[in-house]
Amino acid sequence: MAQDIPVYNAMDVSISINGRVIQGFQENDMFSAQYKEDQVRTNVDAQGSPSMAINNNHLGQITVNLSGSSRDYKTLLTLSNTHEVFSVVVITPIEKITANQCLIARQPSAAYGKDTPKRTFTIEALDMQMDPK
Repeated sequence: MAQDIPVYNAMDVSISINGRVIQGFQENDMFSAQYKEDQVRTNVDAQGSPSMAINNNHLGQITVNLSGSSRDYKTLLTLSNTHEVFSVVVITPIEKITANQCLIARQPSAAYGKDTPKRTFTIEALDMQMDPK
């Protein structure tokens, strides 16, 4: 019996910032999320004996790639300018990523040309959690 092959659909993926579903992304990657450190730390002493420790650091970095014409560009720029702490929830068919304490660490570059401008925000998440669905 053949197994069904999952089909990715970007319409099944969403990111909410402060309860607002964000729309108007650049082409290609809409957003990405990653932990800032490895979940495990390893060391080896001078005699070759290894040791391992669980790293409980949940700092994360979320990158949101908006189009310059996105209706949510103003929302993220305002959060950045006011230094407001906000929440992020990412929902996909395979995982849920949450963070309750986030700040925008880097505003986008302001470049203009013949194409729609791209606006990339970098978000620091203090308590990011990635869970399977």
